[in-house]
Amino acid sequence: MEQILNRYIEKLEKEITAKKAEVKATAKIKEIVERIRDELSNIGRNLLSMFYQEMVRYVEQNNPQFIENNKEKWEEILDRASALKEYGLYVAPIELIQEDNSALPVAIGVGSFIAAGVITKLLMKRVKLVPAAIIGAIGGLGYNLLFGEDELKKREMLLEYIDDAGDWIKTALNNMYKIFKDAA
Repeated sequence: MEQILNRYIEKLEKEITAKKAEVKATAKIKEIVERIRDELSNIGRNLLSMFYQEMVRYVEQNNPQFIENNKEKWEEILDRASALKEYGLYVAPIELIQEDNSALPVAIGVGSFIAAGVITKLLMKRVKLVPAAIIGAIGGLGYNLLFGEDELKKREMLLEYIDDAGDWIKTALNNMYKIFKDAA
């Protein structure tokens, strides 16, 4: 039975490696984030479903006397494993890495422009548009450079997300294995 588990963990690791390679090769991370989450969720559900079916077949072929002698326990194992297959996989919301603060540098730039206009009006009795525009542009650009999320940060966060999802799926496979272990 452990060989079956190891085979599914290897399949999972191949899928995770493929997703990470796809993220590393993609130029626009923002465009693939939702798709990656959905694909990871589907991979987990498919692997759990196939693992469940294979574990049932394994027990039916290799230990039919357990099923005959422990009908209630077998039904309980099937119920627990089926519940795990349906509800035991949780892939975190992708919104955790999708925050879009692209409007914030623009707002800071506009605020800087207005503030510079007000200050020049107070100091020089009229608004100096060129200095105010330069200060506004510097404010927005400066904020974006200092605090903005660039593509590299998003890529790293998505790669970490993929690793976490892989760990969650692996845990679900191990939990399924533990449920069936009593019947082997």
